Amino acid sequence: MKKAIKLVGVLTAVFALMFTVACGNGEKDNASAGNGGKTLTLGVWKGTEAENTTRKKLIADFEKASGIKVKEKVYNDYETQLQTDLVGGTAPDVFYVDAYLAPSLIEKKVLAPLDDYITKTKDFDTEDFYKPVYKAFTGEDKVQYGLSKDYSTLGIFYNEKMFADAGIDPNTIPTTADKMGAFLENLKAKLPKDVVPSAFTADLARQMYIAQSSGEPIITKDGYSNLDNPKIITALQPLVDWYQKGLIKRPADLGQDWSGDSFGAGKAAMMVEGNWAIAHLEQNFPDVKFGTKEVPTIDGKKGTMVFTVSYAMNAAAKDKDAAWELIEYFTGKTGMKTWAEGASVLPSRQSVAKEMNIESDAILQPFVAGAEYATPWQDGTTLSIVSDQYKNMLPSALKGEMTLKEAMKKATETANNDIKTQLKN
Repeated sequence: MKKAIKLVGVLTAVFALMFTVACGNGEKDNASAGNGGKTLTLGVWKGTEAENTTRKKLIADFEKASGIKVKEKVYNDYETQLQTDLVGGTAPDVFYVDAYLAPSLIEKKVLAPLDDYITKTKDFDTEDFYKPVYKAFTGEDKVQYGLSKDYSTLGIFYNEKMFADAGIDPNTIPTTADKMGAFLENLKAKLPKDVVPSAFTADLARQMYIAQSSGEPIITKDGYSNLDNPKIITALQPLVDWYQKGLIKRPADLGQDWSGDSFGAGKAAMMVEGNWAIAHLEQNFPDVKFGTKEVPTIDGKKGTMVFTVSYAMNAAAKDKDAAWELIEYFTGKTGMKTWAEGASVLPSRQSVAKEMNIESDAILQPFVAGAEYATPWQDGTTLSIVSDQYKNMLPSALKGEMTLKEAMKKATETANNDIKTQLKN
C-alpha cells in the first residue's frame, strides 16, 4: 500500500505471424522457437514468501514455454531505485506498476502502449478482466499501459465470538450505510467496555469511494483538490459523528499500528479492511474466528476500493516483442491461475476466479463481489498530495479540534498550493 514510485510498439509482421500460429486461448503451445538466447529483466518488489516462491515458478514455466530467459531484479527501495534506473536507462524490460502511480508514469512516457500487442494476440480476452482493475491502467488517451496481475478490495470483517456473546446475528449487519450508525450504537451497548464496535483507518485510500458517493470527484479535471466540496463533506460526516460517539476508533487509539492487529487483538468487533488481512489473521491470530461481508451501499449504490498492480513494459525495452510475451503469459489464464493459487491472491480474470471456484469461499466472496463495482485507488498525478492533506487534517475533525468543513477547507488550500507548484514544474 505504501509503496510509491515517482517516476513510456509496434509488432513486426514476423512476430505477428508467429503469434497467430503459436497462441491459443492467450497461451503458447510452443513459443520457444526463435527465442533462444533472448533474456529479459523483470522488476519486482519483495513480496511474501508465497509470492516470491510462486513468481519463481511462473518464471520457470514461462522460460520453458517461450525459450526466453528471465532475470529478476528485486528492489528493496522500489521508489528510489526504479526511478534511478529509469533515468539512467537501466530499468527492467517489464516491471510492476501500482495503479496509484500509473498516471505519473504514463505522463513521463516511460511505459510502452500495449494496444497493438493485445489486438494482434489471438484469444487474449481483455473483457475477461474485471473492468475496474483493467481500467486502472488505461490512460486518459484511452491507451492501455499495463495488465493487472491481481487485486484486493475492501470488506467488513466481524469477530464471530464477540457477536455471539453480544447476542447479535452477523446477518443483521446493515447492507445500507444509513442504518450503520444505529447498528454500531446497539453493538457498542452489548460489547465489553474496552472493545470498540469497529476499527477505522483515517486514510483517503479507504474512504475515496465514500467521499465520491454523491458523484462529486475528490480531484477536479484540472488536478486540484475538491475535498471542500459540500457534497463530499456531507458524505464523510458520518465517519466523524461515529468517531466522536466512540463507535469507531483508529488503531492508534487502540494501541496498534494497523486495524488488522486491533481486530486480531480483540480491541474491535469489526473492521473495514482488504482481503490481505485474511492471511494475517490466520497466521498471527489463529484463535480469532471471523466472517466477512460486503461494505454497505450508499444511497442505493454499491461501492468499495480496489487496489491493483500491473505488469507494464518499459518504453525503452530493447526487445518489446519478447517483453510482451512475458506480460501475455503472466496475465494469461494459465499464468494467472498459477500465480493466484500459489501466492494466495485474487485473480484479475473472471474466468480464472470461476475455475478456482473462489466465489464458493464465504470469506473471499465479498471481496470478489467488490471487483465488479470498486473504485480504483488512482486519480491522476496529484492524488498523493490530496491524500496526504486528507490524512493530515481529518484527525483534527475526528477529535473535534475543528469541524469537518474547516478541516477539509484547510486540506484543500494546502494541497492546492502544493499542486499549483507541481503543475508549474
